[in-house]
Amino acid sequence: MKKQEIIKLIKKIFIFSVPIWVWIILLLTVDPFNYFSYSKAIPNAIKEQSAKSLNSLLYNSVSYINNPNQNIIIGDSRIRRFSNKISKNGIVNEYFIFHSNAAKINEIIDIFWMANDQIALKNVIIGINFNLYNKYAYANRVVDVVEMINNPLIYVFNGNTFEATIQTIQEYYAVSSIPLLKNIKSGKELRKAKRNKKEFWEYNIKTVAKNHYSRYKYPDELFLKLTKIGDYCEINNINLTFVIVPHHQEFRDRIGDFNLQKEEKKFKHDVSSIAKVIDFDFPNQITNCKECFSDPIHTNDSISKLISEEIYRDSLKIGRLLK
Repeated sequence: MKKQEIIKLIKKIFIFSVPIWVWIILLLTVDPFNYFSYSKAIPNAIKEQSAKSLNSLLYNSVSYINNPNQNIIIGDSRIRRFSNKISKNGIVNEYFIFHSNAAKINEIIDIFWMANDQIALKNVIIGINFNLYNKYAYANRVVDVVEMINNPLIYVFNGNTFEATIQTIQEYYAVSSIPLLKNIKSGKELRKAKRNKKEFWEYNIKTVAKNHYSRYKYPDELFLKLTKIGDYCEINNINLTFVIVPHHQEFRDRIGDFNLQKEEKKFKHDVSSIAKVIDFDFPNQITNCKECFSDPIHTNDSISKLISEEIYRDSLKIGRLLK
């Protein structure tokens, strides 16, 4: 190859590589999931609004690995609003709330083992519910996240990372340019939000519940994997607690619509044979209170705080201990 041809080839390689280097520099500056843990260009509060909402599993995985905690709460979005600090007998314990939106029990199990690899666990709370205790309720995202964490190149050139970076930049400049306007809603917007909440409530009762309960098969493998966690915690002196999170009674009624009452009873019996179980999903002042929920399966901030305080302080007024 002639010298001129080599120079042309180098120039072409350089030109084509410029966008890649621009992207890498941009990513290192924004770093929406705090993967490299040194970028301070954008506040974490903004990253949480964008990256965490886009991929809570990746965001929380990186956060936990960067700052592992012996006390951890694992579950789907229903444990997201739990309090992370509580005082008991004058001692303040801080928990890491490791939630993953739409997490399935097999993923919650994978998260437990991933967390256990980082630090010797002391207190573990796992939020679950019957609607996840189903062989057909399955996803496998934790494996992909672990691969990404172990390989920076996968993180740098991942579609989720690209989308989160763009959203984070947009969120940052929106907050920076109109910080006061972002929290102001017109009366029309408030009425629309209220109407949308009503429609979303009905969607959960009719469609989401049907998706959860219309196709059911007993999850033998899940039970064995949960039992393995229970045995491991007992051997290693880890305080393990399962929390059956509450659903509004309208959503609970759908269990009867699909004739799964016996299956739900078996679910509660199964988990109580593994470890301590605190149950909030039965007819009570929470499940019968529509104002206690943002939608039929997510309690609001105040009720989530109340639930977590009962759990931490081991002082049950609404929840019940299963035996």
